[in-house]
Amino acid sequence: MLHVYDIENGVLRERDVADLTPTTSDAASWIDMVDATDEERQQVQHLFRQALPDSDDVEEIESSARFFNDEHGLHVHSLFVYQAEGRHRTATVAFVLQPGRLLTFRDSRLPDFRLMRLRVRRGWVRVQEPLDILLNILEQKTENLADTLEDIHRDLEDVSYLVLEDEEAELEDGIEKLAHLEDSNGKVRLCLMDTQRSISFIQRYVRADKDRRRTCSEIQHDLDTLMSHATFLFEKINFLMDSTQGFINIEQNQIIKIFSIAAVVFLPPTMIASIYGMNFDVMPELEWAFGYPMVIGLMILSGIAPYWYFKRKGWL
Repeated sequence: MLHVYDIENGVLRERDVADLTPTTSDAASWIDMVDATDEERQQVQHLFRQALPDSDDVEEIESSARFFNDEHGLHVHSLFVYQAEGRHRTATVAFVLQPGRLLTFRDSRLPDFRLMRLRVRRGWVRVQEPLDILLNILEQKTENLADTLEDIHRDLEDVSYLVLEDEEAELEDGIEKLAHLEDSNGKVRLCLMDTQRSISFIQRYVRADKDRRRTCSEIQHDLDTLMSHATFLFEKINFLMDSTQGFINIEQNQIIKIFSIAAVVFLPPTMIASIYGMNFDVMPELEWAFGYPMVIGLMILSGIAPYWYFKRKGWL
């Protein structure tokens, strides 16, 4: 799928892809390719004489493979976070900034770009050149990451109440939820770090442009703040995970303690029963009329005595 945008009087406008021809392609300020077909890739390569990156090249993590400048333009490969099947996932978007044009290549439908397209339709995106489009996308990405962190923090507060205050809660459910939140927070932190690297690279490119350098600095400041918040969430998740495992161990120890005390309580009666269950010829108590009730009473007393002792010590 292709989306084509022009800059008209300082406002970004979307236009029909059918209008994209060799004669009109020079007017296109932003070409956005989403899970493009082979035919669409060939069309873009023919119109803009641009070699399109492969998926394997886009996913490289080395700085030299994600941020570089060559004869085709300025290349920035940036991670974006999105939700699929109830879990947060990441996808890489390849940006190629050329004189007068921005090309983006991605395999996933991302909420950041969907929101950007909605803002374009309402005429809210004011830009002067393609570099401003790139900075707008990264700025919007930062805002969405902030919203995602707020959602994680809100969910973490619910899990915190479940683990630390709800006495009837199933702690195993708490561990599952914490693992899910840790995975989401980890992906957000990864996107934040990747965006920091992207902005740092762009700052070197706009070193002589005071206004855009200031925009990059503001985005970088927001990213630093969000990284601190993500670190706080990471530490809180680890604390709650340790607390949950500790509470589970305490519950298990309580169960083991009950079995241990029960074994000690029944040990003396069992010993008495074993003694009088022996088949020796000379056992005077066997002929005694009160032998049976005496043994029963002795067994009861030997069981009550340790139970009372444990109760007095506060072990029960």
